[in-house]
Amino acid sequence: MSSGSDDENPYYTFYKPSVAAAAVVAILFCLSALVQIWRIIVTRQWFGIVVLVAAAFEGVGLLARAYSSKHLDKQRPFEIQTLLIFLAPILFAASVYMLLGRLIRRSGHPELSFIRIKWLTPIFVVGDIFCFFVQAIGVVILLRAESKSKFDLAKGVILAGLALQLFFFAVFILVAVVFQSRFNSLIREKPVHLGVNLKIRLWNLYLCSFLITVRNIYRLVEYATGTEAYLSTVEWPTYALDVGLMLIIMIVSNFWYFPKTENVYEPPAFSTSTEYPLTEQRLLDREELARGQSHTFGCGPVQHSRL
Repeated sequence: MSSGSDDENPYYTFYKPSVAAAAVVAILFCLSALVQIWRIIVTRQWFGIVVLVAAAFEGVGLLARAYSSKHLDKQRPFEIQTLLIFLAPILFAASVYMLLGRLIRRSGHPELSFIRIKWLTPIFVVGDIFCFFVQAIGVVILLRAESKSKFDLAKGVILAGLALQLFFFAVFILVAVVFQSRFNSLIREKPVHLGVNLKIRLWNLYLCSFLITVRNIYRLVEYATGTEAYLSTVEWPTYALDVGLMLIIMIVSNFWYFPKTENVYEPPAFSTSTEYPLTEQRLLDREELARGQSHTFGCGPVQHSRL
């Protein structure tokens, strides 16, 4: 990454974007997206399309960034990469909201959520869409700003959108934690078989939520401190605190899908074939259900029963 004069490099004031970094990460998003497409087709769980759109935002944005490195005086690729890379995490957030709703339904105990399940996903997704448009408007104003007043307006709109997204995420995490706490209390009294490893998927959800929160805090600090602060004058935070975190979410989201068939064993992550032999990964027949055989599954000892 090297710097250039204002005439040669009017959009990247302090550095020249790395072509290699942008290209490599774009390829990784593409490869993960191919796995995601396969998972969606096999499981027929279409909520994953939102993840694919987010990956497309990241991939196209990164390619535009790589192109910008060779055409520093062109405004359009700079605008494309700025807009798409900035907005992609909002789409990843929407997919995380959808995941929680699906997990709560899959548990068979939607009453454990303190927000009614029929409103849970719509509330957070609508809030996410609102944040999307607020931040998109802010970025567009920023890209078109020709005066300090317009720049300050854009900065204020973007900061408001980021702060609002952080608020929604805080409430979302509270919903998830309360649900898991109530569910853990329930299964200690009345073990159930879910057909999915709920505990592992909830920790997956917490990881993704944490990464999105870190990214939002980074962007909040970046815009609050101005264009001449450290975070705006070097390139590495863009990858370490934004794009790279979204790539991790993209990869782990391939494990969000679960079988459509009820009562299918799913061993915990990193388990061995000795601990959970393949012969156990099958539909339970009526005699086994009647016997109520017990196994350790995710959150503790469970008893097989249809939810």
